[in-house]
Amino acid sequence: MDRKLFEQIYISHWEELLKYAYSFRIEQKQAEEIVQDVFLSLWQRRNDLTSDADIKSYLYKAIKYKVFDFFRKESRKQLVTDELRLQVCDAHCYTEQEVQFNEVKKLIGHAIEKLPCRCREIYVLSRNEGLKNKEIAHKLSISEKTVEQHLTKALRFLRQKINQ
Repeated sequence: MDRKLFEQIYISHWEELLKYAYSFRIEQKQAEEIVQDVFLSLWQRRNDLTSDADIKSYLYKAIKYKVFDFFRKESRKQLVTDELRLQVCDAHCYTEQEVQFNEVKKLIGHAIEKLPCRCREIYVLSRNEGLKNKEIAHKLSISEKTVEQHLTKALRFLRQKINQ
């Protein structure tokens, strides 16, 4: 793939890929960064793809995986933030922030209980036990795609419950 063809692909697919990234309910800045990262990856792998159909398929799959990766990183950041809050708070000093944090934690706990059984099981294995998608898939005898779908569903559900 030469530069001219790459530019044509970029111009013809940029907007639809951005809309696709938005469909995962992420902010504009993150959606744009994801689409840019995917096009950078396309340029770096330009010699591996042969036809326009392969390229379009590659772009959509790459967007989906980048979005999942973004959500995974965001949830890990949240876990680290939660752990840091617990470490900073003195055991005897209940500040307003700690009370709010405990309320959110309780809200998340109740929301997790409302998840469908399999979805909750996968979420707990991922977030509480720290298993990777591949390990969960192997343990439950399901595909990694199914694990990803359940985690996406769980995170979307939890986000909705917390924002209510």
